[in-house]
Amino acid sequence: MGRSARLNLFEKIQFFSILFGEQILGRTRLSRKVQLLREKFYYRLTQKLQNTVSKLPVTAPWPVPTIENLSSADFKKNFYQTSKPVVFKGAATNWPSTSKWTLDFFKDYCGDKNLLLTEADGLTSRHKNSKNFEVLSVADLITNISSGGDKYLRFSPLIDQLPELTKDLNLSWLSDLRPNNSIGNTYYLFMGGKGTVTHLHSDQPCNLFVQIYGQKKWTLIDVADSHLVYPHATQTAYFKCDPDLGQPDFSKYPLLQKAKRYEVVLNAGDVLYVPPHVWHYVENLTDTIGLGYRFSSVAAACRSSWAFTLLRICAQNPPFWKTIKYGKIDTNLIWSHANGTIHDVLEKLKPNAKN
Repeated sequence: MGRSARLNLFEKIQFFSILFGEQILGRTRLSRKVQLLREKFYYRLTQKLQNTVSKLPVTAPWPVPTIENLSSADFKKNFYQTSKPVVFKGAATNWPSTSKWTLDFFKDYCGDKNLLLTEADGLTSRHKNSKNFEVLSVADLITNISSGGDKYLRFSPLIDQLPELTKDLNLSWLSDLRPNNSIGNTYYLFMGGKGTVTHLHSDQPCNLFVQIYGQKKWTLIDVADSHLVYPHATQTAYFKCDPDLGQPDFSKYPLLQKAKRYEVVLNAGDVLYVPPHVWHYVENLTDTIGLGYRFSSVAAACRSSWAFTLLRICAQNPPFWKTIKYGKIDTNLIWSHANGTIHDVLEKLKPNAKN
């Protein structure tokens, strides 16, 4: 992408001042002034780039680098240290999980286990102020997916709750990719049906995503192009965008055309590394099962973007310390806190509560 779409120093200060205003003020009377600043900023930026934007065709996306037999040392040097995504082609093909974990396997193995599905504005849903959540069994989720339903399990701690399943993973391979200064060791399970999506967003942990079953399409946008995706700070642990990348409206969001997109379709056995703060939009091309292995590194987060790292620390809904606490139990509790349903969710999750 040409340098013409990059911000100068003064514009960067404006851009991140708007995001910090949103993150700190939230929904207050002063937040309206932040919104006006946002509108003026994007008006001026669009005017500045109008000639290049109007002449720019919608170009094909770039492929994510895909490498077979990528060593740990080369990964850390060429991708982790440079905050660039990469696909370990077929790295998990021979793991027991890749041949064993199907929808029917989970239905038979732990069908009565309860799961939490909850809404997060701009992440799981395009509906503002959605307070929907649901506690349902693994069997009910899989029945819905198999029948073409739209239920989508994200960030589930099911593997931590059933640690014997980690025997089906190559833990030593995953661990070897982690740098010495990283913290955390979290496994998130994802299950969704064909056509379900997770909308364009960014978050801070390093993510090694293992495609276990089916096909999943990822679209990535570099953090350097953040201003081109019209992002919002939500006072929580992630950042959302106004445009729907699945059906982009370039007349309403013309700068989105200038963002350099990377795309990759993951097949069973592929592993994708998503660096901190890189924007990503994810679509299930088939019924899918995936595993996100996440760890945190302050150095990696700051290397990718110190401003977004600081923005995350400034989260208030929930505050940063409570985000960490929820994350150790179930990341979906973070979204429950953010949409105001945390007390109802915790009540529903009590051992004696009825489904």
